[in-house]
Amino acid sequence: MSSGSKEFVGPFRLFHLIRAGETYEIWSVQPVHDNTPYAMKWLPPGEKYTRQAVAALKHEYKVGKSLDHPAIIKTHEYGVGKDGAYLTMELFKTPSLKQQIVAGVEQLHHRLEEILCNAALGLEHMHNQGWSHRDVKPDNYLVDPENHVRLIDFTIARRIPQGLSKLWGGKAPVQGTYSYIAPEQIRGKEVDARADIYSFGCMVYELMAGKLPFTASSSSELLNKHLKARPPELSMLQKNIQPEFAKLVHRMLAKDPHDRPSSLLEFCRELKAGRCFHIKPKVPLG
Repeated sequence: MSSGSKEFVGPFRLFHLIRAGETYEIWSVQPVHDNTPYAMKWLPPGEKYTRQAVAALKHEYKVGKSLDHPAIIKTHEYGVGKDGAYLTMELFKTPSLKQQIVAGVEQLHHRLEEILCNAALGLEHMHNQGWSHRDVKPDNYLVDPENHVRLIDFTIARRIPQGLSKLWGGKAPVQGTYSYIAPEQIRGKEVDARADIYSFGCMVYELMAGKLPFTASSSSELLNKHLKARPPELSMLQKNIQPEFAKLVHRMLAKDPHDRPSSLLEFCRELKAGRCFHIKPKVPLG
């Protein structure tokens, strides 16, 4: 069934295709008997409609419903039927942080401290609810011009091991985005909040420097750099960075999880005690 010929999915009317991914489509929708707009993550019937894809969408719903924080996208309902499977969420119409990085990180620098704290506190809430996101990256943060933030996409989130499961946990699937993935995640270990802190650190590094801490010509080389290489000193790439903040970001990128900040609340406290930049960046003209 082609999405182009569909007008309704369950009790929702399709209005605008926001993005078409490899498996799912993201639409703006409205309920038939209501004018409230929502975002819908939709798995249409067809060859991509597999048991695994449906289970992943249902898992994302389960994780999303357990979270309640202003910096996390609000999850509403899950449905499955003849029109496929779908998940409805808050419609937060703004570009992702990655799109804004591509447009030029300098455009963000005058408001970066508030963005980072808001983004960190949303992820901290997720950790406090017992989940690790496992795919923290600027593509999965939406940020509007007023610095309101939404963390999205809980497809590969997993429960943080507790008690004996920390000692006896088996191998975890190696999932995540290679430019931001933590060393312990690459090794297939069960991860906790500190893996997300590493990924968050990669994102902060990119926001400060305009480039990622590690790049490579192949996936294996990139993963090996996460495991063994030191990233270039931020102070060499961003001359206006506060030395203490540069040290904080590099701590987040420590290979050993024990050497990283213990929480993103700690990151926020250290950021608020100092600042990102030596000289406050000016608001861009235009």
